[in-house]
Amino acid sequence: MNRSYYELYRFVNTSMKFILVLYICMASVCESVYEQVPYDTVEACQKASEQVKITAQEMFPLSSGQVWCLTEEEFNKYQDYYDVTDET
Repeated sequence: MNRSYYELYRFVNTSMKFILVLYICMASVCESVYEQVPYDTVEACQKASEQVKITAQEMFPLSSGQVWCLTEEEFNKYQDYYDVTDET
């Protein structure tokens, strides 16, 4: 049985929300940005993440980074780990 991480989550909790997070590095400085409104499905988040990735690569061709679709629980852990607040 070879299922992706998100396929397993879809069956566990259908009311789960997903937050798109962009982590981008330019000139050795890395920043994290995220959307304020969560997506209802991981599929919608992943579709949006593809467009975000394309746009970021076009606007910042010398940058590197990653785009994630995190559950609200994962996002809270992410914020706690990196001590991310709305003021930063």
